[in-house]
Amino acid sequence: MTQAKMREINQLTLKELSLDAAKLWAQIEEATELGEEGKVEELLQNLMAIQDGMETKIDAIAWVVDQLNLDLEIWEERKARVVELHDQVISRRKTQLEKIKHTLIYLHEIGLINDKNIGKEREIEIRDNPPKVANLVVEVDDEDFPDEFRTIKYQANNKAILDAYKTGKDVSNVAEVTIGKQVRFKVRAGSKTRNKKD
Repeated sequence: MTQAKMREINQLTLKELSLDAAKLWAQIEEATELGEEGKVEELLQNLMAIQDGMETKIDAIAWVVDQLNLDLEIWEERKARVVELHDQVISRRKTQLEKIKHTLIYLHEIGLINDKNIGKEREIEIRDNPPKVANLVVEVDDEDFPDEFRTIKYQANNKAILDAYKTGKDVSNVAEVTIGKQVRFKVRAGSKTRNKKD
């Protein structure tokens, strides 16, 4: 095979290589049926070159994925450190804000400031929050707890639905179960990369 042909193979995408390989198989079968031995041998050499190109492409794609995963890990770690730093600053600011509010409420409770405190441009008002339920005197599941104050929440048990589906039970009247595809990148058994790690 010429250098130009090899360069052409290296420039093709994995999809294009796969399509070329399928075409070559069809040509090999046709040439075999016609008894064209010389053509079969040439087609087989082309097919082997394409398969070699496909293997190189697959390794290159997997290498790019490895690099992207490594890059993602690094950026996730950086993000986590930045988030942690920002969370600390936010926490300090919230604590400062709460201390100011508690001090103002305390000063109001002991009578040192009024409900409305007027400044030159702003005012501070101390007022009641909306009422909230602090504690239940009777447990919700107690029979003495009035029904009018209960809420019943129903929620689908997705795990039970999937378990039933996996055992072959028809769950189509309850839920639509979908099965997606995923791509996995693995090191081949016996490859040079794996042997280096071992």
